[in-house]
Amino acid sequence: MENTVGAAPEIMLRMSGIHKRFGELEVLKGIDFSVVKGDVLAVIGPSGSGKSTMLRCINRLEEIDAGTIEIKGRVLAKNNSEGTAEYVSEAESREILACTGMVFQQFNLFPHMTVMQNLLEAPVQVKKRSAEEVRPEAEELLRKVGLFDKRDSYPGRLSGGQQQRVAIARALAMKPDIMLFDEPTSALDPELTGEVLKTMRELAAEHMTMVVVTHEMAFAREAANHVMFMADGVIVEQGIPAEFFAHPAQERTIAFLNNML
Repeated sequence: MENTVGAAPEIMLRMSGIHKRFGELEVLKGIDFSVVKGDVLAVIGPSGSGKSTMLRCINRLEEIDAGTIEIKGRVLAKNNSEGTAEYVSEAESREILACTGMVFQQFNLFPHMTVMQNLLEAPVQVKKRSAEEVRPEAEELLRKVGLFDKRDSYPGRLSGGQQQRVAIARALAMKPDIMLFDEPTSALDPELTGEVLKTMRELAAEHMTMVVVTHEMAFAREAANHVMFMADGVIVEQGIPAEFFAHPAQERTIAFLNNML
């Protein structure tokens, strides 16, 4: 942690009273949690529990119906007098969300661009930086994920694990303060999962603030410092991994872990 002794840790993300519905289906039923700087929060739970929806609400890929979202102390959305969530302006929203990066299940790389071009695209187009300025940083990120030798390859020539590591490097190229991962290994064969998790473990070791929706219990146990179990749109239980996995308190958590471990 960067904090000086006695200083309160900086809260990077706070979700309060989050409700989200799709038509008649209420997917999130009052979600409350916060993430401090350098935390790695692993979000686990059965399919359909609202994990991915919750994650997508953080960066406004989905909009909440009620509740408050604060990112680095700035309010992205909060309830109005009618009790429904109201967002800040589009411009302010973009500014607040500029500190977040996201990695999806599907790699979403631009197939017609090389690996290097994929990394340069957003810093150049969104942040209006020159390609010459960004290129050394992009090269360093590709070294970090072990893919510098693939910088001139097209995504179609890479394995799924390599594509996902490029996707992580691409998200990091925007210099985010918070990284969001939505089941980043679920589309991968088991032998490719390890290389992606290794990259994520290295980020965790560097104290990158991360929220990771995952079904990889080993990652949650070893790399996270907080685990949150969701089911049916609510947080059933949360805690530090050692305690959470050794002594789950709720029946629903125990049943899930028995099934997964």
